[in-house]
Amino acid sequence: MSSGLNGLLQPLAEAVTECGQKTPWCSGTWDVSPEDLKLYFDSGENYVRAIRLQQATENHLEDLVKACQPATFGVNDQDVLDESYRKAGKMDTDRFSINFNPERLGLARAIKDNLLGWEDDGRNIVLEQYKLNVYGKGSFFKSHKDTPRGEKMFGSLVVIFPTAHEGGALLLRHDGQETTFDSGKQLKDQAAGTIAFVAFYSDVEHEVQVVTAGHRVTITYNLYFADEKAPILLPRTANQGAGRFSCALKDLLANPEFLPKGGLLGFGLKHQYPLSSKPKTDIGLENLLTCLKGKDAMVLRACTELGLLTSLKIIYNVEFGEWLLMCDKAIVGLDYQVDQVLEDLVQYSGGVAIWGKEEVVEEWPELAEKFWRKIVKWVTPMKSMTTHAGQFVAYGNQAEMAYIYGQISLIVEVGIPGHREDPSTIVPFDFTKGRVEVDDPDLSDSRGYMMDEDSD
Repeated sequence: MSSGLNGLLQPLAEAVTECGQKTPWCSGTWDVSPEDLKLYFDSGENYVRAIRLQQATENHLEDLVKACQPATFGVNDQDVLDESYRKAGKMDTDRFSINFNPERLGLARAIKDNLLGWEDDGRNIVLEQYKLNVYGKGSFFKSHKDTPRGEKMFGSLVVIFPTAHEGGALLLRHDGQETTFDSGKQLKDQAAGTIAFVAFYSDVEHEVQVVTAGHRVTITYNLYFADEKAPILLPRTANQGAGRFSCALKDLLANPEFLPKGGLLGFGLKHQYPLSSKPKTDIGLENLLTCLKGKDAMVLRACTELGLLTSLKIIYNVEFGEWLLMCDKAIVGLDYQVDQVLEDLVQYSGGVAIWGKEEVVEEWPELAEKFWRKIVKWVTPMKSMTTHAGQFVAYGNQAEMAYIYGQISLIVEVGIPGHREDPSTIVPFDFTKGRVEVDDPDLSDSRGYMMDEDSD
C-alpha cells in the first residue's frame, strides 16, 4: 500500500469501489389489466385499428408491422437506415395510443426505487413515451447507447408486451458488467395480463438479439429527473457501502495529516452524462449535479452532507495528451491549434486549471502563473479525457445534435484542518515546484502521475 497521502486516500478509494448498487439496470415482469393492453394505431389507410396485445394473432401483428415504418438509428447528427445494423419496425407517438400507463400501474415507482435505490433523496422522475417498436422474425438491433435528449435524461424504460416471441433478448453492458434479459422466456408461462420490463441508465450499451420466431412488441420511455423534489414518505434503505464511504471520508477530514494545506479531491465519475454539442457553447455543468447516478450520486451526497464545496469539471486532452485542461463548462467545436484552444478555454470558462508537461511553464509562463495553481488528488481515476473537438456517440437510437455523452469528474474542495468546509483556506499551488511521481496508478491521473508539492 502506498505511504503518505496516497495511503490515507486508499480506504476512501476502496469504499467507492465497494459501495452503491451493483448494476445500472433492473428488470422483471408486472401484472396489468387486459384493458391496459388495448393498442390503437393508425393503419395508414385513413382509419384507426385496435388490437388487444395479450390476444393478438399473427395476422393482427402482421397488420401492425405493415403500419410501421422501417426503424432508423442515429450516427452522430444523421438518421441512417441500414438493416445490416438495425432491422425493426417503428411507430412514432402521434400514430398510436395505448391504455397502458406506467405511473398509474405503479411501475414507474418500482423503477425509481429499484434503479435509483438508496440515492433517491426525494428526486421525482418523469416518463416520456418515446416510440413503439416491432421486431419480427429476423429483426435485431446491434450494440448502441440511447441518444441523450437533455441533461435531465438519465435512463430508458423498455416495456415488452405479451406477444409470443422467441429470441430478441436484450443484452446490456456497462463498466465490465453484462446481463441478458430474455423477455420471450420470461413471458412464456405468465398469465395473459403480464408485461416484461427493463430499465437502465442511458449510458448503458445494449443490443437486441435476433428474433427467431413471433413478434417482439415494445414501447420505450425516456426517463428524466423532474425539476421539483417529491416528499420522502418512507425511509430510504440503508446501504452499507454508502455508510462506509461516508465514515471513511469523515475520518479522513478529521486527520490533521490529510491535506494540511487543503486541496482538491478528484472523483472520476462512473457514468457518462449528456453535454451540449453545439459548437462554441459554454453550457455550465452545475445543473448536472442534480442528475448524478449510482455511485456518483452517493459520493456527491456524502461530500455535500459534510459541507464540502463540490463542482463538476471536464478534463480536456490537448495536443495528443501532453497538456490537460480542467474546465468548468462543456465547450465543443474548438478544432483549432493549441494556442487558440487555450485562449478559447480561458475566455469561455474563466477558471481553467492547467497541468501537463513542465514545458508549459516555459512556453506559456503567463497562463501557467495565472491558472496553474491547483493540484488534484484523484481518489478514483478519470475513465477518459475529452478531446477539445468533442466526442460523439457512434451509434444511437436516433440522431441528435443537441447533446452528446461525455466523461466528467467531480472535484471536491477541502480546506485546512479545522476549516475543511472553507475552500478559501486552500493554499495556492506553487507551479514552479513541478511534479512528483507516485507509485499507485489508482490514485494518479491517467498517465501515472499527478502534480503535488511534496513527496509521498
